Amino acid sequence: MDNFINSNQVYADLRSDFMFKRAFGQKHIMIPFLNSILKTDRIYDIDYRNVESSGLTKDDRKVYYDIYCHSSDGRDFIVEMQRIGLKYYRDRVLFYATYLIIKQHSEAKQKFLATNHNEKFNWDYHLYPVYVISIVDFVMEHSASWPKDRFHSHYIIKEEVYNETYSNNLHYIFIELPRFNKLLQNLSDESEKWAYLFQNLSCMNEIPAEFGENFADLFDTAKIANFAPDERQKYLEDQKMIYDYQNCIDFAREQGLMEGLAKGEAKGLAKGKAEGLAEGEKLAKIKTAKNLLKEKVSTDMVCRVTGLAEKDVEKLLHN
Repeated sequence: MDNFINSNQVYADLRSDFMFKRAFGQKHIMIPFLNSILKTDRIYDIDYRNVESSGLTKDDRKVYYDIYCHSSDGRDFIVEMQRIGLKYYRDRVLFYATYLIIKQHSEAKQKFLATNHNEKFNWDYHLYPVYVISIVDFVMEHSASWPKDRFHSHYIIKEEVYNETYSNNLHYIFIELPRFNKLLQNLSDESEKWAYLFQNLSCMNEIPAEFGENFADLFDTAKIANFAPDERQKYLEDQKMIYDYQNCIDFAREQGLMEGLAKGEAKGLAKGKAEGLAEGEKLAKIKTAKNLLKEKVSTDMVCRVTGLAEKDVEKLLHN
């Protein structure tokens, strides 16, 4: 399994699940990261919270975050690394944030009842800010006027015409790594340095002078030689899973597109070009789904990759 790490590689890939959680699970790395992404210096301390959140009922689907923490100045942060694009990724991010909003009610109630045993709890709906920070290794869809190299976006709720802020308690921040294309010598601020590290840390052999002491802890944490044997094994398994999954996806898509489009082209002669292309795309998705299922990829992941409905994938699985 050591083949999944280059013999000359000094630092681990910050985009891997193991390395991401290893680094940002440490306050002295997470706090500077949050301050740089938010372009502030107000965050002095954080508390890590349980990364698992339950729904309103026991039957609701649970949500798992990569990193969940609360800052000393009263803000909630979800920080996650997403390497593969999902069909409804923006909706997923919205959904994640609602869990933390709802959770504020239960936390306020518990705090009140802890000191007011005989009184009725009435919530005033006072909320503290929730931030979802997503580092994504794919290009998200934007308006036609969106600059191709704009990799950092920050969304809040505003009025459509007068641009008045409705609430400052919901923030969605995205770092789109494929849009970042600056060279080391051209980095202008800390947020750009973080984006550069996500892309290039595993290719570095030493700490560049441009980073200085502010990033020394990150480089030390990412140094593969500093990993304990079990940590190295976890990192290797993480890398192998990424390679295996990507190879599986590439193969399935290649086979599905080739066969599906060929059949669609044949049917297009009889049905017309538009219908033929649509049929080809559908057949390509089905073929891709079949190949993924053969490789024991989960139903949920097959739905995400192909865009097929869960019931359609289940039908393919049982057939």
